[in-house]
Formats: sequence, C-alpha cells, structure tokens
Amino acid sequence: MEFTCKTVYDRRVLAAMSRALRKTLRKRIDRGLKVFAGVVTVIALITILDPAQSLWLRGLYGVLVFLMLFVEWKGDSLNAIFARRKALPGMEVCRARFGPDGYETVVTGAATRWEYDRVLALVETSRYFILILGRNHAQAFEKRCLEPESEADFRAFLEQKTGQSIQYIGG
Repeated sequence: MEFTCKTVYDRRVLAAMSRALRKTLRKRIDRGLKVFAGVVTVIALITILDPAQSLWLRGLYGVLVFLMLFVEWKGDSLNAIFARRKALPGMEVCRARFGPDGYETVVTGAATRWEYDRVLALVETSRYFILILGRNHAQAFEKRCLEPESEADFRAFLEQKTGQSIQYIGG
C-alpha cells in the first residue's frame, strides 16, 4: 500500500513538531529545565514578597517571573517562530509519498529519500503524524491531507515499517 500527503509547514505545524520533540527525545532535558525554572521562580517570588527589598529589585524579579511563566506557556510557539526564520525559502510545502521500502519528501523540486529505520520515534497529535528523526529534526504530516484517507491504516503502516509504536501526545 502507498500513502501520499501534502503538508504546509506553518507556525502551527512547527509548534506541534517542537512539542513532539520536547515530549519524546528531549524529555529529560525538559524536565530538568522545568525544575530549574521552578526553583528560580520560587526564589524570585520570595524576593518580590520581601518588603525589605528595594522597589526596583522587586520589579526586576517580577519581570523575571513573568518571562519564566511566559516561556513555559508559549515555549513551543517561540521555537516555531525561530525555526521558521531559519528555514530555507521554498520549504513551506512538503509532499510525501510513503512506499514499502521508504518514503520520499519533495520540497520545491528537491526530493529526499528516507528509510524507515532512520525514524527514532513516532508521534501522533489530533492533527498530525510526526516522525522524529533526531534531537532537532522531525517531519510532520497532516492527517486531513492523507491519501487514501484512512488514519488507522496509515498508523498501522508506520508502526509496521518502523517497528515502533506511536505515542499520542494530544493537542
């Protein structure tokens, strides 16, 4: 069986890819960063609540707490913005064809052939199937643009070809 898919790499797709990487290969680092950010936030909040501190220092720590919470809340969207800036022109639309021996992606006339054994993790969200290829590399494929339109068949196909199970991360 052969599947084809067209994906437009916009901010939403890039944020989903960032989230998938954070929840799979970068899980340990993400957990450590969350603990560090939590400790810094608690220390900053203690300083803010201390009336003996100067007003400008309390304001500075207030800004720090706001930035830490904002980055925690919107980190994947910020990563998507930076990834979009780094992308080469013409990389916005990706067409993929999944065959029995591997899959091929085509962006602006350049075709790349991938073997299924290069896939490190399979991730599924509510809108995308994401193939993790490295700590900083992933490919997303929109479910609604999948042909033939059977998500269950494509899910089983990917699991069989890669020998891995799909992790569902929601979103």
